Amino acid sequence: MNESHAVDDASFYLDYEMQVDATRDAVSKLAREVLQYEWADYLRASPPDGPQTWEHLDSGKPWGRVMPQVWEVGRSQGFDLHFEHYPDARALERGHLRLELHLEDGVNGDADFSGGSKYAVLRERIVDGLVDFLRSSDEVPQGDFGTGRTIWAAEYRFTAGDTVAYYETLRTALTEHAVFVRVVTAALEAELSRE
Repeated sequence: MNESHAVDDASFYLDYEMQVDATRDAVSKLAREVLQYEWADYLRASPPDGPQTWEHLDSGKPWGRVMPQVWEVGRSQGFDLHFEHYPDARALERGHLRLELHLEDGVNGDADFSGGSKYAVLRERIVDGLVDFLRSSDEVPQGDFGTGRTIWAAEYRFTAGDTVAYYETLRTALTEHAVFVRVVTAALEAELSRE
């Protein structure tokens, strides 16, 4: 009797593991074939609130970049400022969206944040501007300062497995963080006028 019970338990757990694997495979496929492509179309059709015009970059990849067009002015000097998110299977499976404000080298790849490099100087200007803004504003989005290329990072929850919930959460996150656009733009313009 005990041996029969053990066989039933093993069969149950094997079925369970097969169902979990099948679910993970389906979520991974949904992320690769739908989520990574449709987020940009969704934001074009239903843009974040505010006066900004947004550019949507890297559709079809496990990361996406969203940038207010006003930051385009820095790209010719190598300053790639943008919000980045990660529309991948893990995010979809967990119902977890991460939005980061990045400063990267748009010409050569990795930005050098050491010493007095132009990226370190701009990053410091942006952080100082955001600290001043956060102290004086009631419109403070959730999140916290990061390190290196990640200036700011925020975490949002949505209904796991629901691509439309991901898109809406991304739209909400960008709407909430649009208050940073003016501050970052001022820091960028000050740095560009210095060069």
